[in-house]
Amino acid sequence: MSSTPHLALPLIAAAQAQKHVTHNEALAALDALVQLAVKERGRTVPPAAPQEGDRFLVGEGATGAFAGREGRIALFDLGAWRFFTPRAGWRLLVENENVILVFDGAQWRDLGLFCRELAQLERLGLGTAADGLNRLAAKLNAALFSALSAEEGGTGDLRLVLNKSAEANVLSQLYQRGFSGRAETGLIGGDDFGIRVSPDGTQWHDALVIDRRTGLAAFPCGLANAPRPNLLLNGSLAVNQRRFAGGALAAGAYGFDRWKAGPGGCTVSRAADGTVTLLGALDQVIEVGPAAAQIGALSFAGATLTLSVENPSEPLPVLIGSKAVTIPAGSGRRAATVTLDASEAGNVAVRLHPASACSFSRVKLEAGAVATPWIEPLPEIEELRCRRYFQRLPVTAGTPAILGALGQRVGASSIDFVCPLPVAMRADPVLVTSGFGWAATSPAGNQAGFFNNGNSSWAAVSGALTVTTLTPPSASCAVLRLQAGTSFGGTAGSIGNLHLGASAFIALQAEL
Repeated sequence: MSSTPHLALPLIAAAQAQKHVTHNEALAALDALVQLAVKERGRTVPPAAPQEGDRFLVGEGATGAFAGREGRIALFDLGAWRFFTPRAGWRLLVENENVILVFDGAQWRDLGLFCRELAQLERLGLGTAADGLNRLAAKLNAALFSALSAEEGGTGDLRLVLNKSAEANVLSQLYQRGFSGRAETGLIGGDDFGIRVSPDGTQWHDALVIDRRTGLAAFPCGLANAPRPNLLLNGSLAVNQRRFAGGALAAGAYGFDRWKAGPGGCTVSRAADGTVTLLGALDQVIEVGPAAAQIGALSFAGATLTLSVENPSEPLPVLIGSKAVTIPAGSGRRAATVTLDASEAGNVAVRLHPASACSFSRVKLEAGAVATPWIEPLPEIEELRCRRYFQRLPVTAGTPAILGALGQRVGASSIDFVCPLPVAMRADPVLVTSGFGWAATSPAGNQAGFFNNGNSSWAAVSGALTVTTLTPPSASCAVLRLQAGTSFGGTAGSIGNLHLGASAFIALQAEL
């Protein structure tokens, strides 16, 4: 054997002359290959002025003195280039890249390819430098985590576990632009899962909070596409039990259900397509109990409320409680927002009062600082809700209409009707009528008449007619009494029906 098996160092033969030559050659090879480091890799041409001992890893397509030496170690020794053929396991440092390569028997590969386990690392940086705060740092364009399948010895599952020390600590994922936070998800200062966003990395808005105990989700800033309840009743002015034809209303007078004229009165009308035209002040007083319950509160004290309308033709000044704002003109849903004082814990008055005629539709008051889309309520449900404040006594269809309760002549001058109310009112109501006159025949227009079923005759009245109640009505029942100034015709104790002309009505009112 003339050379060693791994580094191919020449061996001194027995009785060899000039042993120092062979020995020096072996030492030069050792000096070149032990603690191996090259100036650079992929070098294809020799440098113009190499220094003694310079080493390079020859690249593909080499020319000149490096031609045909691809993948070998080039050493400049004693003014000439020597080349060493690598063997599996050789390692070298590429000085200009600060990387370590290992030869696998076919090609040079990065040392990381051969690492199977890393433990107790102080820092790790991928494409960037880690630091004392960011002890794991990566600069890359994509990252992949794939589950280890059962065939590969795994379970097929993949779970990324993040853990924090105490409830008050933060465990989150922070999303940034230009290293300024824009969104954050996780357990942020508590154990409830949350999502928050920021326009500038300083001010944060909680978008979602999920209670860890119940799983209930809260949206503190609201949902853009999830309509919130309308705290106003009859916001479209479609419910019209008083059969208001539109026009002028004196201050305090009601027209469309739940809406009354404010100070100075108003002129208001509603077109078939729902467009409302208003000049003057139009008010609605919101009952605090039922309305506040819709937003999960006991009152509106300190509440942020938004009033909106659709397609206002002019700027629309409004008053919400004690706060005055203006809804801007424009197409689509336009809104104004106020925050009530902490002292405003009772019923809340809403007033629309344009200085000049303004058209709009679909008035909505809701909790929160953002107007949400309008949802048309079911007409029958909206009317039932309005009947807590005003309702006509039920009558049949047709002309004349018949009151839905039998009457009895209880005395010479009195006829009583026991009238249960189909919808309980918010409080004991007062009686309201159209001021009808009496007819001793089938009534028309704003007239009423009593038909005696016993003798099939219409009752005449002597003296002035008064419409009242036998006792103060309750929220669920009223006993209507027709009182003649002198007497009614017919026989005491007779049973009959009250007929009402087309414009006559009897109603109960418990408005705020």
